[in-house]
Amino acid sequence: MRIKACTCHDENDTIDVVTTDNTKMYLLCAAIENSSHTDMIGRSKLRWLKDKEPATYAEFVVKGDLQDFLDRYAESYHQQQDTMEKQLKAHFVGDKAYAAAMAREIMMYGE
Repeated sequence: MRIKACTCHDENDTIDVVTTDNTKMYLLCAAIENSSHTDMIGRSKLRWLKDKEPATYAEFVVKGDLQDFLDRYAESYHQQQDTMEKQLKAHFVGDKAYAAAMAREIMMYGE
């Protein structure tokens, strides 16, 4: 099943999906996200997907790949943050807490 059209509705947090065989679906994003096991980082990525790439969001849901995507995304994100934190700790030898806080801030706002 391939997605032909997709529209995100912020006012009721839904996505309307039309597939290539003209099947229509209405995704209730809040319910989908509440049933997912994710953290603030994953929810932020889902918000971005809904706003920028609703068809990708819908495809993950329709194919049942949303949780796997969230798990892989969180793992990659935290690995990057850990790497950055190690680099900053090497630079800020006397203040490891500051280095850790900087790594979190860069990951949160630096993209």
